Amino acid sequence: MNARIVWIIAFAFMAGCGGGGSGGSPHTPSRFMYVNADQGPNEFYTETYGFVLSSGGTLTPIAGFSPIPSSLPGGGPLVIPSGSNFLYTNINGISAFQINSDGSLTNAPGASFSMTDAVGLVAHPSLNVLYASSSSGVLSVFAINPGTGALNLTLSVSLGASNFEILNSPVITPTGGYLYQAAVYYPNGLGQPGLSQLAAFSIEPTTGALSAVPGGPISVSANIVSMSIDPTGQFLYASYEATNEVAAFAIDATSGTLTAVPGSPFAVGGSASTIVTTVAVDASGKFLIVGLEPGAVSNCLDVFSIDSGTGALALVPGSPFPPSALLCTNVVSDPSEPLVYAGASYGIQPVPGVQPAAVVTLSVDTTTGALTPVGQTSVPDTTKVNVDAIALTH
Repeated sequence: MNARIVWIIAFAFMAGCGGGGSGGSPHTPSRFMYVNADQGPNEFYTETYGFVLSSGGTLTPIAGFSPIPSSLPGGGPLVIPSGSNFLYTNINGISAFQINSDGSLTNAPGASFSMTDAVGLVAHPSLNVLYASSSSGVLSVFAINPGTGALNLTLSVSLGASNFEILNSPVITPTGGYLYQAAVYYPNGLGQPGLSQLAAFSIEPTTGALSAVPGGPISVSANIVSMSIDPTGQFLYASYEATNEVAAFAIDATSGTLTAVPGSPFAVGGSASTIVTTVAVDASGKFLIVGLEPGAVSNCLDVFSIDSGTGALALVPGSPFPPSALLCTNVVSDPSEPLVYAGASYGIQPVPGVQPAAVVTLSVDTTTGALTPVGQTSVPDTTKVNVDAIALTH
């Protein structure tokens, strides 16, 4: 398995905004972005960096910010519940940090939870609930204390009796009604050929408890790297590992069941050698932005228009778009402006003269879907070459 894709499966996607209530000290008008970046596939030293996020997508490193170190490859997902002043990641378990008024991070005392095999995190859009997926195929439900950020385990749900493996984060519909988790089932034991699946759960509206949607998991044709749901909650998009395809599913509003959109999966990248990394639906719900690993220094973002009736995808003229990076490792949509942010990696090891990892801000033409770069900010450490996760405050 491609080492860079492993990080993305485990840590990327669902970086970004989740749900939850308010907590901690009141927000200032400033918004912040937090980024995980690492030194390459043979390095396990990852750090979390902070930026002030201004209107228009301008990023400025937070003055005096002390990077948060991790001993984990990829550093884990980054999740900021909506309206919350807490950031969660899976540094040596699930760790919680208080986001201070200047954007600095401090440990939230007593808020971390020991869960050494956590690989995915997502927060409910309206409840004080955090969901964590483990590599062993278990989904855990945590109640969030809105004042301290502390986590209380309330429920654990297994995807199967045994031999399930989860490698990425779940996603939740915007209304908070359903949760979806990709996994691999190994009928003959771990290490044997596996069967890729996509499981669906309904969410209890007051406690956030999970119940399997009738019909069980659906089979998919390849391992899923990342997922994104459109703002209307009608469609789920999933990038397939080590292929040049994106799958599209219609979400039944009543039952939560998934049905493949006609024409799915859709080819991306224009080349069979292209590898899809992450997917993100823009704030308008009209376009799907797809991160690519072209295999050479090249533009690495495809954009597809979304048919509002069927969910089918059509490539936007001009794709692929900048940045001209080796790998667009992470793509996040801004929920309040027609902007997307792409983690741009320019190499797989620190090399003299090679640009360090960066975040590129791009505007989205809300009529055509075309992307235009409006700014680029490098991670403030020239040894970091990969951006693994991005999260925004609201």
